[in-house]
Amino acid sequence: MNKNKYIALFVIIVLGIIFWVLTSSKTEKTPEEVAPATISTQSVTLVTSPAVAVLAGTKTVNWQTSNYPVDAGVNINLIRKVSDSPRQFVLVRTIETNTPNDKQESWVPLSGENSADLYIQVTCSNSYVFKSGCSLSSEPIKVN
Repeated sequence: MNKNKYIALFVIIVLGIIFWVLTSSKTEKTPEEVAPATISTQSVTLVTSPAVAVLAGTKTVNWQTSNYPVDAGVNINLIRKVSDSPRQFVLVRTIETNTPNDKQESWVPLSGENSADLYIQVTCSNSYVFKSGCSLSSEPIKVN
């Protein structure tokens, strides 16, 4: 190979490296773009703290998220189980809409909202557009 061919080959390699570096930095994806967001209802517990227990029967709803956008909230629903086979639920009421995703929310059940067929379900916010989708990764939690 003559000297000009080596220079041309070197320029092609350098340009290829530059192109690869520029395109790989632009295609770096956020966690939300890589995998769908998921949300999982963890527990519903009675609050025993004297500071919060002023409102008798206050409960705490806990949840976890994965690949969840920082600026997206969550919805918390009270649902009633109407069938075991197949498992079916109906919405009783929405407790919170688009509440901050801080993994915990206090809730004061209304009269009659402690029956054995009531469950809490934390769901993906319906006021946010999830680029890769959002799904539930757990069953609703029974209200105790």
